[in-house]
Amino acid sequence: MVAADLNHPAGTLMHFPAYDVLKTAVVFGANASGKTKLFQAFKFMSDMVFELANDNKYNWKKDYAPFALAEDMDEKSSSFEIVFVIEGIQYRYGFEIDGERVLAEWLYRKKNEERCVLYRDEAELTYHATYIRSNIADNLINAKMVRDDTLFLATLAVWNDPFSRKIVGWFAGCNVLSASTNHFAGFSLEKLNTQMKSQILTFMQTADFNIEDMFVRETDAELLPDEVKARMKNVRGQIPRMVDGVSVLHKTFDHNGLSHGKAAFMLEREESYGTYRMFALSAPIIDTLQNGKVLFVDEIDNGLHSDLLSAIVALFSSRTTNKYGAQLIINTHNRDLINSNLSNFLPDQIWITEKDRFGEATLKSVLDFKTDSKRPLDELFREGRFGGVPYLNHFMENVLEEKGGKA
Repeated sequence: MVAADLNHPAGTLMHFPAYDVLKTAVVFGANASGKTKLFQAFKFMSDMVFELANDNKYNWKKDYAPFALAEDMDEKSSSFEIVFVIEGIQYRYGFEIDGERVLAEWLYRKKNEERCVLYRDEAELTYHATYIRSNIADNLINAKMVRDDTLFLATLAVWNDPFSRKIVGWFAGCNVLSASTNHFAGFSLEKLNTQMKSQILTFMQTADFNIEDMFVRETDAELLPDEVKARMKNVRGQIPRMVDGVSVLHKTFDHNGLSHGKAAFMLEREESYGTYRMFALSAPIIDTLQNGKVLFVDEIDNGLHSDLLSAIVALFSSRTTNKYGAQLIINTHNRDLINSNLSNFLPDQIWITEKDRFGEATLKSVLDFKTDSKRPLDELFREGRFGGVPYLNHFMENVLEEKGGKA
């Protein structure tokens, strides 16, 4: 997300003493090239930090998925590292793990020069007392409470070390929306009963101007079988509210074309997938912009028109709608986003994933490729000048071919 020395429009960068930072970036690549895995890797790192800080017994091993195509993979480890800024100060945090334990962990702070805040490997565990409270850290170390399968940073946060909680808080402000599940629609549903509702409604009306209102739909618990109601009762003997989904109100019209009333539609079953997808994205996007968070969206173009997609990117690029330094990182197959006429992304905001013959994925900036800078980016991408496109030579001839001859 570090900007290159390009002519970015005013207001689209965040300025720091050492560099400028981008508010948006996009990852392109063929299917199975590593786009989603990149986002999953960050989510794993973020979840491991945040969940261990909330519950030091969190079992990260169930989600650990190391590279599986190397012969000696059982002997190898995985490393994660990220550089980020909090209150104008740069931090570099990372760790190395195998399937059972934390092999190394490090955190560095940089204002004028980089200083080590904590370092840990199998031989030592050290920390900088200027930043981490020694009474907390020493008690944990002396009592041998930093297990080999947990993070020192997270353990400090569990015991309310202020500096460590601040670092963990940055990870808490990062969200990854996966294309493989729409469970994140629950966040928008939850926010529909808050002050955010008016913003969600405005967001939705850009996709379907006929939407009049939206509200949470509840099920009548009394209609449930008695044995189900008995199991659902809380400690006070009451059955909690049962949310069944979201209802969307549309205008109805008489034979003269005049507004006659309103009809309710079930968002999940009676609206288009694109409308449902917009609703699922609405609250995460609004929350990210309002609180200066970081949002990753996997296959953001899934179900969305390219104009809507451009409008969402523009929300993050504008200094008017993005006042607090929120960042949007997406992956997509939609080449319209790099159409030179739309100017959604410049070359330093565009990344390409490629997988080699060994199944290893790499991530490269478009700036790493030598190209004719006068030609449109989408045209160069379509020609395969950056890679990141499927190899479809003789696809039509081969797709139905069987061993020993054609079908």
